[in-house]
Amino acid sequence: MPVPDARTRTDDYWQECIRIRPTLVRIAARRCAAPVDPDDIVNEALIRGAEFDDLDMNRLEQFLVSTVTRLCADEARRRTVATRMANHPRLVPPSAEDPAEFACDKAEARWLAVRLLALPRRDRELVDMLADGMPHSEIARELGTTTQGAHSALYRLRKRIGAYRPIG
Repeated sequence: MPVPDARTRTDDYWQECIRIRPTLVRIAARRCAAPVDPDDIVNEALIRGAEFDDLDMNRLEQFLVSTVTRLCADEARRRTVATRMANHPRLVPPSAEDPAEFACDKAEARWLAVRLLALPRRDRELVDMLADGMPHSEIARELGTTTQGAHSALYRLRKRIGAYRPIG
């Protein structure tokens, strides 16, 4: 019996692929989710089959069905990992903050820390209350004064720190 040459074998391979392609596309369509095109999966499987030198032509259909199934599983796995990575808070890249802005914030924080250390203990407590987000009415209650008195105390404190800048 004559041994088929490479060209005849290649022609036989592609003829058989044409015959079973619709079945492979249906399998890929059933197993793959929306963004993946079943034709892309099938084409990849056909290329892998064409590159496989020792492929038994009697088992071609089983080989391609298995390859399509595995490619669909790989794609689903890849999508799941990508989704998990995109939604994981520690894997989200930090915002592109301007280095100059970061340096200025750091310098301002150092300046403010030095200024706060120079304040009397009562004024530092007032800054702490304000930093904790206490409303002026609660600060007034802590100080034992009226809300207007708390506003005045905060105004004087801002002036001493040097952060008060009148609008207009």
